[in-house]
Amino acid sequence: MAKLEELKMDYNFNLNRLYNGCNYLDEHPEDCDKYLNELFKVYNKVDVTIRQIEKYQKVTSDEVLGGFEIWKNKMI
Repeated sequence: MAKLEELKMDYNFNLNRLYNGCNYLDEHPEDCDKYLNELFKVYNKVDVTIRQIEKYQKVTSDEVLGGFEIWKNKMI
């Protein structure tokens, strides 16, 4: 399951980048030409990663839109 946890962490990271990029371009439309290609690359990473996760488990729409809760077992 370490592979699945890695995929989820990667998904959450890139989903956050995607949202931040969309918000940035929403606030700075003049930079669209400058950053849109990079934003599409991030979107593609998100898309590929969610498809890989779906091979391991059923994914809810909340997880697609908001990411995954990731629990780490820590020794106290």
